[in-house]
Amino acid sequence: MSDERGVSASNSKTARPFLGVTFDCCKVYVRVYRNATGDAYEARCPRCYKRVRFVVGEGGSGTRFWTVR
Repeated sequence: MSDERGVSASNSKTARPFLGVTFDCCKVYVRVYRNATGDAYEARCPRCYKRVRFVVGEGGSGTRFWTVR
């Protein structure tokens, strides 16, 4: 079970926040974790290598699941 941030309720101390991203180009779902600096989520379609970047910051969205077209 996970909360609205995408963090598992059972081990929230060790769990890392993630985004769920579906790449519409290849109909593939991936789970994306924050980059090393913690300022963005960077994803790449595992089939066609299309890239997307979600910036972390104030006033952002609370949505955890996205579709990239």
